[in-house]
Amino acid sequence: MVQVDDIEGAVRGPSDRELVELLQRMAAARAHLLQAEEAAEGAGDVIPARNDAIEEARADVLWAQAQLCTSKRTGRAERDVAAAVAKEKTVLRRFGYSSFKDYLRDRTSTPTADVHLQVARAEYQAAQTDWERAQADMLAARVPTAVVDLTGDAPRSIL
Repeated sequence: MVQVDDIEGAVRGPSDRELVELLQRMAAARAHLLQAEEAAEGAGDVIPARNDAIEEARADVLWAQAQLCTSKRTGRAERDVAAAVAKEKTVLRRFGYSSFKDYLRDRTSTPTADVHLQVARAEYQAAQTDWERAQADMLAARVPTAVVDLTGDAPRSIL
């Protein structure tokens, strides 16, 4: 996803289109996983309620992060990410998890004979991993750069 431009090795992160595709993939994987879990025997009422609450909080974090990565003004976007992360932590703690990775590990680690559930878990994990990679790429591309205007009498920096 990270691309290196021809101009002095400048790093360019994923495009907005790539981000939207990743978010759509994550939403589809989440829906598939929820459906597979509900179809699996013994899900009960507690697990779907837990999953819905945690996944909704996670979706808020992901959208806030996407806004931050694509925003030119980061002040409000950073506050939105902080608020979404705080909400997610509260929801995770309510269900006994210290992090989203702990929740994900617990959710996907129980062996199952249900092939549909196995496939849904694998796709969900892959989508989550790809999103985390895209975030790292976006952060790498946000390295501040300076452009020097040499067209006038005196060189000047343009940000």
